Amino acid sequence: MSLMLPISFVAGFLGGLSFDALGIPLPYLLGSLCACALLSLKGWCAPLPKPGLRLGQLTIGLALGLYFTAHVLDALANIMGWVIVSGALSALLSLAGAAFIQRRTGLDANTCFFATVIGGASDMANQAAEAGGRGDLVALAHTIRVSLVVSIAPFLALWFSDLGYTTPSALGFESHKLNLLMNGLLVLAGLISAFASQQLRLPNPWVLGPILAGGLFAVYVQEGQLDTLLLIVGQVFLGWNLGQRFSAKAIKDAPVLSLNVVVLTFCYGLAGLAMALLAQWGAGLNWASAFVATTPGGIAEMALTAKLLGLNSPAVTAFHVVRLVIVVATSHYLIRLCLQRGWLIPTPYNPEKNGEQPHTQP
Repeated sequence: MSLMLPISFVAGFLGGLSFDALGIPLPYLLGSLCACALLSLKGWCAPLPKPGLRLGQLTIGLALGLYFTAHVLDALANIMGWVIVSGALSALLSLAGAAFIQRRTGLDANTCFFATVIGGASDMANQAAEAGGRGDLVALAHTIRVSLVVSIAPFLALWFSDLGYTTPSALGFESHKLNLLMNGLLVLAGLISAFASQQLRLPNPWVLGPILAGGLFAVYVQEGQLDTLLLIVGQVFLGWNLGQRFSAKAIKDAPVLSLNVVVLTFCYGLAGLAMALLAQWGAGLNWASAFVATTPGGIAEMALTAKLLGLNSPAVTAFHVVRLVIVVATSHYLIRLCLQRGWLIPTPYNPEKNGEQPHTQP
């Protein structure tokens, strides 16, 4: 196991280098994801240590937060109404997804609801477990959804973009970088903000906290861009975190759920296209930015996609952050509404219908 840890990191990094050489968007995220997923399917991928995940989330959050300068915040205030509308529509879309998954799998209401809500995987898995659902299946469902979106959305965004993908590297180099001292102060501020957000029990604290810290840093200290090496390491760790979950056992244990989550993800994607049209018309975003802003992916992954493809990163980040806040704040009310209306049924867990081995809850 001790050797598997460096092997997994090197495999993820080499996957990123290979994807970058091929000119693939988000090379260090997608390359690491693919490399670690292949290792995981063979049982050779070490679990990403929690500090590694936190570092990945921290660096991406800080890089995104630095976009929120005073000028950008003024511009975002003018479209915030459309951001909230998009978030509310995504929450309602999740209700239809939950009903679909329950009818296809026979799982209990809590598991189906939290598995299909377009939110953070860890937050939704924890809430499902607290409500008596299957947190492991919820985490699997979100991993499949986010991995599919991350693997497909960048290519579609390039296709939709009027500018096309013309940069020689997808590392996101910018002309103005923060110096070593400013990078150190920024990372320290991000750590403090992340710990504070965690204590306040905010959703996705290691992404939202650093985004807040980066924004305050850009407004009150200095504008600039995070060191490229930190951004690369963050991408490798996020890709590793997604790839490690693709074990042969997990997919074999829940074949019906896995297949239907794939179907549902494509349905969410089509609905996202409709919301993208709304965002383009109402908020005035270009088509590629509107598309990435309304995709059913995670905050860090989709905001990073916007950053590295040269799209409207602040707007994309705002859309995904507001959606997560709405989903987390209303989740318990929404599932209660589903049960009252009969859209979801609090059925007992049915492993036979889902093609699984019987599971005894602890």
